[in-house]
Amino acid sequence: MKIVERNAGQKIDYELRGTRLSFADGELTIDLARYQQDDPVMRDIMVDGEGYLTNGRGRYYAAQVEIPAKEYEEIPAENEGDEAERRALPLDTDDVTLYLFSIEGIHLA
Repeated sequence: MKIVERNAGQKIDYELRGTRLSFADGELTIDLARYQQDDPVMRDIMVDGEGYLTNGRGRYYAAQVEIPAKEYEEIPAENEGDEAERRALPLDTDDVTLYLFSIEGIHLA
């Protein structure tokens, strides 16, 4: 996973295990493979007004996760005249980018 710090200051803690990305000691966990689509996907990790992490809407940015588009392999048809099959490859987390924002002064619940 590529890490990009968007600004200076303290960042939220995170941990990647397989395709699961957890923030703040597991307060919020997202399965990156679940969100992968045919086009790149950007997920916002935010802090709401009460200090809870949310996946989407909130008051302050903590992080953004850019998940690359699915890649496919083509499996040749077994019989002549049959169509080849396309199979999605597993998510390669090395291609995921995590953008981190400063959370200094933001109270996490």
